[in-house]
Amino acid sequence: MNKSLASLVVLVFALSAASRGPLTFAATSAQDASWQAMYDGTFARGVTGWSSELTRSEKTQEGLRVADPSTQKGSGRFYHLDWHVDPALGATVETRLKAVSCSAPWGVALLVADGVHEEGVTFFSDKIVLASAGLSAPFDAAHAYHTYRVQINGSDIKVWADEKLLLDGAGKFTAEANHNRNQIGFGCASSAATGEAVWQWVRFQGGRIEPPLAGKPDVAGLDVRIGETQTIIPGGQYISMFKFNDGGLAVGNKRSSDAGRTWKSAHPFHVGAFQFPDGEIVQLGFRTTKTNRDGWFSGDLARSTDNGLTLKKETAAILIPEGAGGTGDDGSQFQGPVADHAIVQLRDGSLLAGMYGQFKTDRVLVPTMPVKWQCFKYRTFVVRSTDRGRTWEYLATVAYDPGIGLESFCEPDLLTLPNGDILCFMRTGGSGGRFTPLYLSRSKDDGKTWSQPEPVADRGVWPNSCRMKNGVLVCTYGRPGNWLMFSLDDSRTWKGHFCFYDRGTTSYNSVEEIEPDTLLVVYDGQFLDDNGNLTRGVLGTRLTVKRR
Repeated sequence: MNKSLASLVVLVFALSAASRGPLTFAATSAQDASWQAMYDGTFARGVTGWSSELTRSEKTQEGLRVADPSTQKGSGRFYHLDWHVDPALGATVETRLKAVSCSAPWGVALLVADGVHEEGVTFFSDKIVLASAGLSAPFDAAHAYHTYRVQINGSDIKVWADEKLLLDGAGKFTAEANHNRNQIGFGCASSAATGEAVWQWVRFQGGRIEPPLAGKPDVAGLDVRIGETQTIIPGGQYISMFKFNDGGLAVGNKRSSDAGRTWKSAHPFHVGAFQFPDGEIVQLGFRTTKTNRDGWFSGDLARSTDNGLTLKKETAAILIPEGAGGTGDDGSQFQGPVADHAIVQLRDGSLLAGMYGQFKTDRVLVPTMPVKWQCFKYRTFVVRSTDRGRTWEYLATVAYDPGIGLESFCEPDLLTLPNGDILCFMRTGGSGGRFTPLYLSRSKDDGKTWSQPEPVADRGVWPNSCRMKNGVLVCTYGRPGNWLMFSLDDSRTWKGHFCFYDRGTTSYNSVEEIEPDTLLVVYDGQFLDDNGNLTRGVLGTRLTVKRR
C-alpha cells in the first residue's frame, strides 16, 4: 500500500441527489433507501483525497475517469470517506466501473477498511484481486462496465461482479487497518503502479456520513459575526500567523501592513516567534538535535533587528536533562523534544517557550499510532531563556499523565494575561481519526508551577489563542473541523464553541486581533471540483467580536 494514502488531505463537497443508474442486484433493490453515495456524479460531503501532478482525472459523460500513468514516487489519485463502520456488523459496497488498465495491486482500487482490517480490491483488465489477501479471479473488467459488490463482515470479505460471486475471502479480511482507518475509497492508490478506470458511482450500506459541523456563532454576552474569507497563499497547506508589534501580519513568506487586506512577499515568520518591546525578533525552529553534551539539544534560531526585513540564522542551545528522542504522529523520528508553538515574555524580561516530547521515563505507547512506530505519550513542558533566546533551560513540566487523552499532552500554546498569569492550552488527541479534549493549565508564578489541567473543549489539535483589547479571550482549535471559543472572565469559563469551517482542512489554525473588535483566523482549506481535481490554499477569515 502506498504510504501517501495514509496522509490524505481533506476535501468536502455537497451530496448530489442525481440518479446512479440501474442496478443489477435485484436481491438488494429493496434496500435502496438505505444506500449512501460516496460518488454519483459529484462527491459526497466529507469525501477526502490526495492527488499528484503526475496524474489526472476528468468528469465525462460515462463517468469519472481517473488515471495514474506514472510510477514515480508520490504519484497517485485517490478519494476516500470516513464511513464509521462497526467491524462486528460489517458493510456492503457497490460500484460500477470499467477498468481500462492496471499494472500492479492498488493501481485501480476500491479500499474497504473498518478500523481493524482493510483490503484493496484491485481491478486489473483481466482479473480481480484482493491486494492484501492475495486472492484473485479471472474477469474481463476492461471492455464493459460492470457492477461490483464487496461485503465485509468480521474477518470475511466477498466480491461479486454482476451477481456472480468471484472471490470468497472467508477468514481472509485480516490485513491491519493502516492507522486504524475506517474508510471507503477509490482511485489509483499506489505510486508503484499505473492505472486508469472510469467510475460511474460508488455507494455503501452499513456506515454513515457525518452531518455538517459548521454553524452560526451564538455567544452569550458577545455579538460575533463571520465576515469575508480570502485566499492568502494559493496552493498552500497550513502556515501559521505571526503578529508584529506594529500590527503587521506574517503568514509564511507573505506579509500584510493593512490588517490582512493585501499581502506581499517577505521573510517567513511563524507563530513560534517573539518580538521584544525594542523591536528585536527571535524565532525558534520546531525540531531539536541531540548534542555531545548530556542533556543538551540544539535548535534553529532566527533573529531580526529590523522588524523582520532581514533574518540572521543562529543555533540555540537547550538544556533538557531528561529529554529523549521520539516519534511524531506521522511516524517521523525526532532526536529530541520539539518547540511548539509559542514564546511569551515573563515579568522579569526573560522568555518562556512551550515544548513537548518524551522524557527518558515516558514509555507508554499512544494507542492510535502503529506499534512499530514506538510512539510514546507526550509530555508538555516549558523552557526559559535569560539571554534573548541563545540558550534555554528546562523550567517545569506543565502536564504529563498517560491516563489522560490518547496522546497525553502536546502542541502547547502559551498566552499571558494582564495580571501576569500564563495560560497553556494543550492537545491530548487527534490521531488515528479519534479525538479527546483540549486542556488548559495556568501558572501564577512565571511558569515554575502549573495548575491541574482542565478540559475546556471536546477536541483540540494545535490550539492558538489571543486576548483582544476589549478583554475577550479567543482560542481556536479543531479536528474534526475548525472551531473557536471565547472567555469573558480571563479563562475561568469558556463559551460559544462553534465550528466556523468544516470542509477539507488540517484543523491547524492561528488567530489574532487585527483591528479593534476584529479577528483574523488563518487556516488551510481544500476543495474538490466535479472533475476530481484538488484545489487548496491558506485562507483567512475575518470575524467581528463585540461585547454586548
